[in-house]
Amino acid sequence: MKTSAARAARAWPAHTLALGCYTLLALAVTYPLPTQLGAQIIADQPGQVDGYLGIWNIWWAAHAISTARDPFSSPLLFYPQGLDLFWQTLSLPQGILALPITLTLGPLPAYNLLILASFILGGYFTFLFVRAVLMTNGQGPTLAKPLPVRHVDLAALVAGAVYAFSPFHMQKVLDAQLEVASIQWLPLFAWALLALLQRRRWPHALLAGVLLLWVGLGTWYYGLFALIYTGLAAGLWAVRKCTTYNAKYKISISHFAFRIDLRTLLWGLSPLVIWLAVMAPRLISLAQTGDRLLGDARIEQQDSAADLISFWLPNPNHPLWGAAVTRFYESLHPGSILWNVSLGLVGTCLAALGLAWSWRWTWRWAALGLAAAALATGAHLAVFGVDTGIPMPYALIRDLPGIRSSHRPNHVVLITILICALLSGVAVQRMLASRRRPWILAVSLLLAVFAVDGWVLLPPLYSRPVPRPYLSMPAPDGALLPVPLHLNFSNSENLWYQTFHHWPIIGGFIGREPPYPLGRYAPGVKELRFGSYAADDILTPGWPALARETLAAYDVRYVMFHKPAMGSTVPLMRDMVAAMGLRSTYSDDMISIYPVPRPAAPRPLVYLGAGWGDVERQSVRRWRWMGASAQLYLLNPAGAARSVTLTLDAEAFQHDRTLTVRLDNRVSFSIDITRGRMQRSLHLILPPGEHVLYLGAPVDSPPGQPARQISLAVLGISIK
Repeated sequence: MKTSAARAARAWPAHTLALGCYTLLALAVTYPLPTQLGAQIIADQPGQVDGYLGIWNIWWAAHAISTARDPFSSPLLFYPQGLDLFWQTLSLPQGILALPITLTLGPLPAYNLLILASFILGGYFTFLFVRAVLMTNGQGPTLAKPLPVRHVDLAALVAGAVYAFSPFHMQKVLDAQLEVASIQWLPLFAWALLALLQRRRWPHALLAGVLLLWVGLGTWYYGLFALIYTGLAAGLWAVRKCTTYNAKYKISISHFAFRIDLRTLLWGLSPLVIWLAVMAPRLISLAQTGDRLLGDARIEQQDSAADLISFWLPNPNHPLWGAAVTRFYESLHPGSILWNVSLGLVGTCLAALGLAWSWRWTWRWAALGLAAAALATGAHLAVFGVDTGIPMPYALIRDLPGIRSSHRPNHVVLITILICALLSGVAVQRMLASRRRPWILAVSLLLAVFAVDGWVLLPPLYSRPVPRPYLSMPAPDGALLPVPLHLNFSNSENLWYQTFHHWPIIGGFIGREPPYPLGRYAPGVKELRFGSYAADDILTPGWPALARETLAAYDVRYVMFHKPAMGSTVPLMRDMVAAMGLRSTYSDDMISIYPVPRPAAPRPLVYLGAGWGDVERQSVRRWRWMGASAQLYLLNPAGAARSVTLTLDAEAFQHDRTLTVRLDNRVSFSIDITRGRMQRSLHLILPPGEHVLYLGAPVDSPPGQPARQISLAVLGISIK
C-alpha cells in the first residue's frame, strides 16, 4: 500500500501536466469558442444541421435521466409512434458526461464543453494508454538503459497531442458531429484492453467489456471498430515465437516458427463475450429489422471510403495550405464529402521513426494500425481518384446486418491515428534519451503538432435563433406540427426548438429516418408536408374536413409555420391551412401559429395507407386501383370503443375476386368482390385510437402493362 501510494504521489504531477497542456491547446485550437460557450457552436455549413442534432441528443439524455425515462425511447419525435434511439446517434455517454452542465446551464453550453472535453480527454486517455505501453514495453532492447519516468511521461504527452489534435478530429468538430467528434473513449478502451492482455484477470476483462459497450453507445461507428480492434489484438497478442531451452548452455533459442497461445487468445476475446451477452437481444432484433429501420447504405459506402492518398495529405483545414489541399482532393473525387482522414504530417513522421527504431516489439501495434487503414479504404481500393477494383477487407463485413447500414467506413481511421500516436510516443522516447533538457524537445513537438496538424485559424461559429413563442409555451397537451416537417431533409431546427418548448412533434430529423406512415399518409400532415392536396378523392369524409379532423384526432394542437425555412411557399401553405379551417393566433417574421380546432362531435375517420394507385378519372367516374395488398387507417377519436360501418364501393379487375380483410392483428375474413360495381359494408368494433385494416386480393396485369399488378378498382370508401 505504501509503495502504491508513493507511486501515485510521484505520478500526479505528470497527470496534472497532461490535463493542463491539453486544456490550453484545446482552448487555443477552438478559439473564439471559449468566449461563446452559451451562444454559438463550431460548425461549418453542413455541420450547422448536425450540431443542433447533437444538442438535442444531450438535452434528451438529460431530460430522460432526470425524469426516470428510458433514454433509448423518445415519445417526443415522430409522434405518436415515438422513436427507438438505441441504434441512432444518441451519444448517451456524452450525455451522461455532460448531465450536470445540461441540467444547470442548458444543452448548448454542455455541447460546447463536450467538444472541448473531446480534446482534453482524448489527449489524456491517449496519454494513459501510451504511457502504459512505454512503461512495460518501451524500456526494451532498443535503449541502452531504462529512461527516467519523466521521459516516458513527456513522450506520452506528445503522443496524446498527436491523437487529440489530428486533422481528422478537428474535421469532426467542424462538421459538428458530436458522436464522432467524441474520440476520447477509444483510447480509454485500448488502455483497458492492454491491461487485460498483460495481466489476464476477470476485473480487467469486465472493465474492458464495459468500456467496449461504452464506446459503442457513444457512436456505433467506433463501437464496431473497437470490436474489430479487440479481435485483431487478441489474435496478435496470442502469437508467440517458438523457442527451445538448451540445457547445456542454459539459454532459450528462438525459431522462425510461431504458435498460438490459446490462454492469451481467450482472455483477449473475453470482452467480446461480455459485449455479446449484454447485446444479444438488440442484435437479434437488428438482424430481423435492420434494413427496414436503419436502411441499406452499401451504395453510399464506397463514396465515403478513403482514397489511399487521403491518409497522407496535410491538414485540409489549415489556414495556409488547407484550401489548396481541398482543391486537390476534390479534383480527384468531385462532390465528395466527409473525406478528411488525414493522419497528420507531424504524427506520421514521428510514427515512421518510432516504427523504424523499434519494429521488433511494435510490430503488433503496426499491424493493428495497418489493418484499420485497410478497412478505411472500403470494399475496394481507390488510389489518386482511380478505383482499382482491388478488393479490400471491408468487403468481408459490408453485407452483415447493421454494418450494411453504416455510411462511413473511412471513420475506422481513428484506430490508425491512435496507433500513430503510440508509435510517435515511441519515437519521442528514443529522441529524449540524448537530450539534457528533454522538456524543450517535448514542448517543441507539442507546438509542431498544434501548428501543423491541428491548427484551424478562427473556426466558424454558428448560432440559431429561437422564435419567441417557444420561450413561453404552456405545458404539453398534445403535439405540434412544424412546417416544414423536414422529413427526409437534413434540418434540425425543429429539434432545437423542442429543447425549449418540450412538446412532442410530428416528424423529426434523425440520423436514420425510421418508417413513419403518419408522415406519408395522414391527411393534414401529408398535405402540409408535400404542399398539395386532392380535393376529389375516394374518401368520405374528404378534403378539407378529413385533414382538419385527422389532425385533431391525433391530438395535434398547433400547426407552426417556420417562415424563414418555408421561403416562397408561405402563401401557398397559408391558403391551404385556411381551406382546412385553421386561423392564425400569432404571427411575426419567424413564426405563425395556427391552433387546430377540435370538432364538437368527433366522428370515426378513414384514410389511405400503402398499396393504392393514384386517382384515375373517366367522365364522372373516379377510382383508385388496389394492388395485391393495401392498407386503410381507421381512427376512433372517442374515449371508448365504437361500432362503425366501413363501406367499400368497388369492382374487381377482369373477373370476380376474393378480398381478404384483417383488422390489426385479429383473425382475417374474406368477402367476394364481383366484376360489376358493388358495395360491401364491414361492421367493425374500434377501440379508441388508430387501427390498420389490411386488405389483400389476387392480382393480374392489364394488357400491354406486364409490370403493373392490380386487383380491385375502388370508387369510394366511407365510414360512419
